[in-house]
Amino acid sequence: MKTKAQSHKMIVTVLVILISCFFVNTVNCNPQGNNTRKQQERAILVNSVDDERGFIFLKKKLHDQNDVIIYSVNQQGLADYGVSESMGQAMEYAALRKDRQYFDLLAAQTDKYYLDRAGYYYWKINAENYAGEQISALVDDLRIFKAYYLAAQNNMGDYSKYLYDFYDDRSQQKADYVSLFYLDMNSIDMLKAYDKQKWQELWQNSRELLQKIEKREYGFYPVAFSYSEKKYVWNETGINMVENLYTALNLYNADGDTGSLLKFMREEIKTNKKIANWYNFDGSVKDENESAAVYALAARLFWLNNDSKYALWCYSKVLAFQIEDVSDFGGGFGDQDSGMVYAFDQLEALLMLRMVQGIGE
Repeated sequence: MKTKAQSHKMIVTVLVILISCFFVNTVNCNPQGNNTRKQQERAILVNSVDDERGFIFLKKKLHDQNDVIIYSVNQQGLADYGVSESMGQAMEYAALRKDRQYFDLLAAQTDKYYLDRAGYYYWKINAENYAGEQISALVDDLRIFKAYYLAAQNNMGDYSKYLYDFYDDRSQQKADYVSLFYLDMNSIDMLKAYDKQKWQELWQNSRELLQKIEKREYGFYPVAFSYSEKKYVWNETGINMVENLYTALNLYNADGDTGSLLKFMREEIKTNKKIANWYNFDGSVKDENESAAVYALAARLFWLNNDSKYALWCYSKVLAFQIEDVSDFGGGFGDQDSGMVYAFDQLEALLMLRMVQGIGE
C-alpha cells in the first residue's frame, strides 16, 4: 500500500513528465529577464453569499457517493463519467477558501480514482466502475500543481514537502504541438518560484510562445503551436470563447497585450448585450448560446485590466445563470428548467467569485 507521501510524490512525477513532454522540443528563445508583471492573477479571498450557495450545490449535487466530482448533473441524475479537470478546479477552489478539510478530501479522492500506478492522472474516468482512460492532459496536471502550491502558500498544511520533482524515461518524449490555452502562466510562474533552476527554461519558452502569438482581428487567437511545422495552428471552424479567453489570460500573465479582445467584448456587450460561446473569424456570432464559464473568464480578464465596469457586467451575467433557491437545483450555475449544470461552469463561476476582489459589493 502506498504511503501518503509516496502518493503525493507521484503527483509531481506526472506533472514533470507531462510538462517536459510538451516542452523538450520547444522553439529557441532569448531570456526575457525578471520583468514579469507585478499584477499577476492572484486569488484574493472575499466573502460572497453567491459563493457559498454555489459551494453547497457543488457538494450536494456534483459529488457522487465517493466524493468524486462528476462531469454534469440534471433532473435525470449525474453523468456517467468524471474528469480530472473538475477535481483540479475544485482543489484550487478549496485552496482559495482555505478549506483544508475539503482540500484533503479532494486530494485523497483524486489520488484514489485518477492516479494510475504508472504515475500519471487519467483525464477521464467511468463513474460506475472508475476505470480510467489511458490519457492525461497538461492543463489538468498544471491545475493540480497550482492547487497544492496555493494550499502550501495559504498555510493549510505542509503540502510543500510533496512538491518534489522526479523524472523518468518518458520525460524524453517529444510532443508535436502544444495547445496555447493549456499554457497557464500563473501555474508556470509558481513552478518557477518553487524551483527556478529547474523551471526557468520552461517559463521562458512558454512566455515566448505566448508573446509571439499570431493575432487576428477582434483579438482572436490560434489554438496551438506546431513544433514540427514551426507555426501557430488555428481552429478553422471558428473561435471557441472559453479557449480564447484562457489563452488571453495566459497572454496577460506573460505580459502580453489583450487589448483587441477586450475591445471586441466591450462592443459585443454594448451592441448585442452578450458574449457568445462561439464566433466566426469575421466577428459574427457562430453559436448564440452563452455560458457561465465564458462570463466568469471574461470577468477575470476585465478585472485584471482594471476595467471594473465590464467586469461587473460579466459578474452579473454569471449570477444570472445561478438557479434560484426554490428549485432543487438552487445554487447551481446552469439551466433553471432542466437543472442541467456542468461541473466546469460551476467551478469556473466559483473560482471567479473568489478571484475578483469585492466586485459585487
